[in-house]
Amino acid sequence: MATTAPPDGDLSDLQRARALLSATAIRALAEDHWTRWRPWLDAPLFAGLIVLLTLVFAPAGQSVRPIPPLDSIAAETVRAERAVAVEDRVANEARRAAVAESSLPVFDYDPELYLALAKRVSTAVDDLSGRAKTMTLAPAQRRAAFQEAIGRPVPQATFDLLERLDNPADLATAINYLLNLGLDRMIIADRDLLPLEGPIQVAVGERDRLDKALVAGVMDAGQFRRLIQARAGDAPYGTARAARSFVLETALALVAANLEPDPARTAQLRDKAMAAVEPVMVRIAIGEVVIREGDRVTKGAQDRLRLLNEGGANRSVIGETLAVGALILGLTLLGGSFFRVGRHASYLGRKQIFITLAVLAGCAVICVAAWYAGRGVAVGLGVPPDAAAFLPPVALVTVIVALVIDARTSLLVGIGLALLVAYRVGGDLWVLAHYLVGVLGAGMTARRGRRRSDILKVGLVIAGAQLVLVPIMVALDTTVPADETSYFLGAAVAGGVGALLIAAFTTAGLPLLEWVFDETTDMRLLELASADNPLLKQLALRSPGTYYHSVMMANLAETAAEAIGANGLQARVMALYHDLGKMERPSYFAENQRGSNVHDRLPPELSARIIFAHIKDGIDIARKHRLGRPVLDAVTQHQGTTLLRVFHQRALERAAATGETVNEAEFRYPGPRPMTRESGILMLADTVEAATRALKDPKPAEVRERVAKVIAEKIADHQLDDCTLTMKDLATIEAAFVRVLTLGVYHSRIEYPPLVPQRKEPTPDRRHDDAITPTGEPPAQRPSEPTPISAAAVSSAPTTPAQGQNQPALGKPGLGHRAS
Repeated sequence: MATTAPPDGDLSDLQRARALLSATAIRALAEDHWTRWRPWLDAPLFAGLIVLLTLVFAPAGQSVRPIPPLDSIAAETVRAERAVAVEDRVANEARRAAVAESSLPVFDYDPELYLALAKRVSTAVDDLSGRAKTMTLAPAQRRAAFQEAIGRPVPQATFDLLERLDNPADLATAINYLLNLGLDRMIIADRDLLPLEGPIQVAVGERDRLDKALVAGVMDAGQFRRLIQARAGDAPYGTARAARSFVLETALALVAANLEPDPARTAQLRDKAMAAVEPVMVRIAIGEVVIREGDRVTKGAQDRLRLLNEGGANRSVIGETLAVGALILGLTLLGGSFFRVGRHASYLGRKQIFITLAVLAGCAVICVAAWYAGRGVAVGLGVPPDAAAFLPPVALVTVIVALVIDARTSLLVGIGLALLVAYRVGGDLWVLAHYLVGVLGAGMTARRGRRRSDILKVGLVIAGAQLVLVPIMVALDTTVPADETSYFLGAAVAGGVGALLIAAFTTAGLPLLEWVFDETTDMRLLELASADNPLLKQLALRSPGTYYHSVMMANLAETAAEAIGANGLQARVMALYHDLGKMERPSYFAENQRGSNVHDRLPPELSARIIFAHIKDGIDIARKHRLGRPVLDAVTQHQGTTLLRVFHQRALERAAATGETVNEAEFRYPGPRPMTRESGILMLADTVEAATRALKDPKPAEVRERVAKVIAEKIADHQLDDCTLTMKDLATIEAAFVRVLTLGVYHSRIEYPPLVPQRKEPTPDRRHDDAITPTGEPPAQRPSEPTPISAAAVSSAPTTPAQGQNQPALGKPGLGHRAS
């Protein structure tokens, strides 16, 4: 049946104390400002970080600089504010013009032309002979038909002569002999259509292939006619000798050009050749000196400055900035998706996400600032400015994120930052490889950083890895400057300095990160574990019993945590501070009491309220001094929901006499129960230390039995249900507890005999006769002489449990020798 909570006015004082403690613990552990997402705040913060990264990595705009006159003295040094790759239009136009000038003209060549003319002549003569034999046409018609077939006018007298030839075929043979002189020659109509010298391209028929021919081998029509005239006497006239004039005139009239220019194809090939010319690109690196102050301005310097101005004017800074912002946003979202869909999914909380982004933004600013500073130093030392690209400490983000978050996240963030920094500094593949080697080296070594020397070792490892890459890079990079030695030394020094910067910025940045995000790193845990810590000194002075109890617990918890692979340093710090609230009322706790117990005079409810209060007081102290989440976990969870058995039993005994009702839940700590492995170990160590301290004769078997009983009781009481300790872990923890207690605390000691001073035989001396009593017994010792004390007497003296456990054993051999 469901019950309703009584009104606040009906609550007892003990119930109010438990409710207040529970609310305080919940408020302390919840950390509302980090665990709960606030879209109205988180979205602007996330957008602001993306904008900051975009502004850091966006390329700078190139201002337009005036071009100084030729041969003047430069009044200032002009550097490229961004990497520029500009087409040199003047040089490219000159190259294209040269290509166009050198392009060969194309001519169409018809090698079958004179064969066709010869066939035409033979057909015309054969038709002439046939019509002359049949006489079917009138003389005028026969003459007209022959003129059309031969392609030239024929006088009537000549036509009549031709019809009377005994063998008209001799006429065709003589004409074709002269025409055939052009079969193997390229004949052009006019010499002016040819270039003055050099080769030409010849297209034969419909083929796409072009052949080359020399201009000297080409004959114009006039030259070919003179050749025919010179060879006319060699023609085989036969029976047509009477028509020699007609043969020569006909051959000269039929001369035609078999080589003709092709302007369209010439222009097409020229355009294609010009388009194939690769443009001349002038590349100016970031920080490269275009004109140096005091130098004389040359034509080349003017051209480079002009190209730099053109490159800056042609690039859209806004467009590139938006593109960089989109890239950063895409990489961020891609990284978040990687963690969620990976084989081993990892969900970073709100606090971890903002820590990662904040560290990324800070490291980005440091990297770009280091690059700018490195360029200035390189120019001052006369080292190639490109070497400054090896200075940015990109692996810094990997080291810090690995120490605060985890190694997996650190590698992903480091690779992303390496890509962005390589783009910003205008680096090539080898610069990116340099960054990635540092990131991977940091990811492998920066797992724990408890001391400054650990961080320095990480920096040295990164420096060594990057220095190994420098000679490999110089050997493989074909773009290394001509002054290879200075570039090599500059890159090596920059890489080493960058690695040392990682150690320096990590050491300086971790405390700031801890303060801003209230995060606890291993270095912070070491500071808290130091005996010089003011809070521990206060605890030792105001609650010495509690302090020694906490130290004993710290040894137990650290050993057990390391045995199961948990964070031993964190467990130790949690143990040292878990009872911090007992400083407020130390005399109410048994380990700090001397003589009577104050709780014997108090009602059990009041005693329970006082005991409960030490947790609330501890929470207030831990939050006031910003001790971090592990200490808050220790204060709030080390008791879980354990029952205050002594006061509950007293309440039951009183209720048996008065008839009252006792609610067991009111005498239980309000929790929460341990939620981490370290908190679970802390609860077990607390109970084990108190339980074994109560043993009168702590032999190893009894210690082992008591430890096993305590752990079994906690399991039965469900105190370990919310932490991730397994049964195997509990067995390992039990063995670790027993080992520490039996070997380090309750080990056996040697019983030394009492220290008795040696007696000396009396000598007959009158001065000592008054020292002998009548009974012959020695006189009482004088007050000035020390009374001998035996070791057994000292060991039997009453001491508090804490003092007995932490004070050095008396009765050592050295003391005995001195006493004797």
